[in-house]
Amino acid sequence: MKKISEKYNEACIKVFDMLKLLSNGTAHYSDIIELFNPDENNPTAGAHVILNKYLNTLKIFGINIYKSKNIYYLQNSFYSLNLDKNDIKMLQLLKTSGLILSNTKQKEQFDNFVHDVEMRLTSTSRELLNSTNDSDNLRRSEYFTKYRDLISKCEGYCNDNSKLEISFYADSKEYKLICTPKDITFINQNIYLSVFNHLSRQIFDIPIDKITTIKQMPVVSATREAPMTVVYKIRNNLAKAYRLREWESTDGKIDEDGWLTIVNNNENFDVLIKRLMRYDVCCQVVSPKNFRERMLSTIDETLSNYE
Repeated sequence: MKKISEKYNEACIKVFDMLKLLSNGTAHYSDIIELFNPDENNPTAGAHVILNKYLNTLKIFGINIYKSKNIYYLQNSFYSLNLDKNDIKMLQLLKTSGLILSNTKQKEQFDNFVHDVEMRLTSTSRELLNSTNDSDNLRRSEYFTKYRDLISKCEGYCNDNSKLEISFYADSKEYKLICTPKDITFINQNIYLSVFNHLSRQIFDIPIDKITTIKQMPVVSATREAPMTVVYKIRNNLAKAYRLREWESTDGKIDEDGWLTIVNNNENFDVLIKRLMRYDVCCQVVSPKNFRERMLSTIDETLSNYE
């Protein structure tokens, strides 16, 4: 077998060094050309000729790079993601969701992640992404853009532990609520302001698009309200395979009857009820009483459909 020369080894290393520089999507000409300096006394002599050879080599292997105003752009990665239509829709949703994020380090990381995924799409997937502009995606984009300022204000209220008077519509009626904002939540592609209702002592989710006015009270909550805790038990294979949500805890002990106790803090009651209903006879709500009553009411309503 013919031994690979040191010259070829060095050439391979330079190819990978160039790909490393371009791994973030772009690289300046001066950084690229420095890799291909055949003459240290005359840095640019012949370097562009050698660079073109390497670019052509990469093109043969399907890696396309183009130059604009001394910046080289990596159009596709040396490994590719071939996404189907459903994957592309999820990616489009991610891009749209990024519009509502505040200009923070988290937004920068989020945008970089989406960019990295896009850069690694196959040409077919990229064309599919570019052509994905149906009415549903357009609606979501307009929805996020329309309420971006309101979402930013609500995030500020949450951070300041403000006490608010919120007017909003539900079932064609306008309501006023004295509450403390807790968080911005996303449920079924819609945005909600999660608040602590001082009257019912429960967490309540208000759709952002149903809010008419927000009045900031001259006081703030002295302390964070105690979390709304729901205790429930699960058993059988569900108890063995159950994965805790980040807002849940358990001591991990299964009692003699096979039940595992879960403590759930501040999950939206409607969302939690729907989830626990799926667990059927393998789930039992322990407390609080008002949540048990809502669970029973939901079960009765379900049974009434079969009378």
